[in-house]
Amino acid sequence: MDFRTSGKYPFSRFLALLFTAVFLAGLIVILGIAPVYILLVLVVIMPPLLLFAVSPLLTRHSVGSRGVTIRQGWYFSAVIPANNISEMAFTDEEPPQRSISYSPRRRRLFVTLSGAPLLRLELKQEVRLPFSSREPVQTVVFSVDDPEGMLAEAKGALQVTVRDDRRCPHCRQAMPAPAAGPAAAERKKRPRIEYIFLIHHDGRLIFQFAGGGMRPLSTMVVSGMLLVIQDFLRDAFKTDGGVLRKLEHGDLSVIIEGGSLTYLAVVVSGPDVPEDLRAVMKAVLRETEQDFGDLLRVWDGVTPDGLGKGVSQVLWI
Repeated sequence: MDFRTSGKYPFSRFLALLFTAVFLAGLIVILGIAPVYILLVLVVIMPPLLLFAVSPLLTRHSVGSRGVTIRQGWYFSAVIPANNISEMAFTDEEPPQRSISYSPRRRRLFVTLSGAPLLRLELKQEVRLPFSSREPVQTVVFSVDDPEGMLAEAKGALQVTVRDDRRCPHCRQAMPAPAAGPAAAERKKRPRIEYIFLIHHDGRLIFQFAGGGMRPLSTMVVSGMLLVIQDFLRDAFKTDGGVLRKLEHGDLSVIIEGGSLTYLAVVVSGPDVPEDLRAVMKAVLRETEQDFGDLLRVWDGVTPDGLGKGVSQVLWI
């Protein structure tokens, strides 16, 4: 017997279309229009009513011998074999407004009839799925009403790696579990990210992440910090242009990358700085300014929803 779970269904969609159909039918009756027009209205209204309102009621995701089946209404169905599933996990990212959409840049397919709860399914090998515009899909994000049950079934029946750690609500991925024993001692020797700051070019703090046992810093402390230091260096050494790229104090290193609208500063503790940290920071800056550039150009001081989920990708270097 396969495990089955329904997708979360927004009944407001069904009620809105049903109200529209009743309203138009009532209007025709009141105005005394010929009955043939009522039939015409039904012919026009029924297809979208069935497709967009009734069809999603048939959403059934399941775990069985074939793998994980993701189905949303009559218009989307895909089977992901167990041997092509890298892991399944919760995700708290903001889904697009459309119930099915594809992000070619992230190779991510969203089958999200509603906002939450969402599961993230990572694939070992990219595949082409419906609605991905014939482009490869690396990750499928879908909404379910029993995520705990589906994760448990996938782990037990399919031996799929699952993650049930949501200690970082703004992150796209789950935070790694704290190490214990010898592993904990070994981890202490490795570089660790203590803070992530995204700072506007005018000096205002847009977003910060405080890891480990660190406390978030006051906005007044962080805002303008890099600009003040850079102004000092520029005045003291008469340099033109450029961005301060690194500061060191004891076993702490502050790595800085500048974009067209923002600065990204990462505080790392430990003897060495990860070699690929800068490359990841540059990629995060590009993605952040591409996704939120319009808001950041005229930033009103409110952190855009979902911005932290992109910036926090620095944690997984």
